[in-house]
Order: sequence, then structure tokens, then C-alpha cells
Amino acid sequence: MSSNAIVIQTTQVETHTWLETLHEWLITVDHKRLGILYILSALLFLSLGGVEALIIGIQLMHAHNNFVSPQVFNRMFTMHGTTMIFFVVMPVLFGFANYLVPLMIGARDMAFPRLNAFSFWLSFLADFFSISAFSEEAACTAQETHRRSAGGPTHP
Repeated sequence: MSSNAIVIQTTQVETHTWLETLHEWLITVDHKRLGILYILSALLFLSLGGVEALIIGIQLMHAHNNFVSPQVFNRMFTMHGTTMIFFVVMPVLFGFANYLVPLMIGARDMAFPRLNAFSFWLSFLADFFSISAFSEEAACTAQETHRRSAGGPTHP
């Protein structure tokens, strides 16, 4: 037996600052990271949809509650449905598809990875601007739209 000890080589791991890591995540074209970004954006909008649901619940807690006006309640109800379906459910499905489909078929990445990244950022910004438009009272209910198209008054 030799008296030589087992030599463990130490390797230096590159450490990135949080700003470099954030930059890598923002400009990524990796399908796994984009899938995670889709799911994180869905969680962000889920919290916003939860706030909308909370406001709806507070309004419905008591009869003749004046927490929000009827017009704001109608807009909130419409925007809550839009938020939950288009800004939460669909991005979660897209996120799982982005993450899992290339792994399931054995591909290295999605086809057209830059287009995939562009579609994430385009959908995220569109969702953000839709929510911003709601804060500017641009969202209207189907009932108001129907009244306008039928030529009736726009307010009940």
C-alpha cells in the first residue's frame, strides 16, 4: 500500500452577480428557462387575479355593500375571468409545454428558439398592458358591449 492520500481536486465555480444572472434569464432562449418564466408570469397574474377575486368577495359579503360601484364590480368580474383564463391557465400550459415537450421527444431545444423567446415576451407584455388598460377603465362587460351594439343606453 502506498501512503499517498487521495487527492481531491478543487474546481473553481464561476459565481455570477445577481445582475448577471437576471440578464441571463431575461435574454434566454433555453426552452427550460422559458417554461419557468411562463409559469412565474402565470403566478404573478394569479396573485393579481386573487386580488380581483378578493374585491369581488368583499363586495358580495353583505347586501347593499358599497365597496365598489356597480360599474367597477362588472369590470372587475369580467377582468377576473380574463385574468384567470388567459393570463394564468394558458401561460401555465405553455410553460409546461415549453419545458416538457422537447424533453419528451428528445430534442435539444424548441424549433426556432428566438421566436419562442419573442412569443413569451410578447405575451407577457400584452398581458401586462391588458391589466393596465383595466386600471384605466378600458375593460367593459359583455352586457355593456351588447347594449352599445343594439343601440341602447350604455349605462343601466
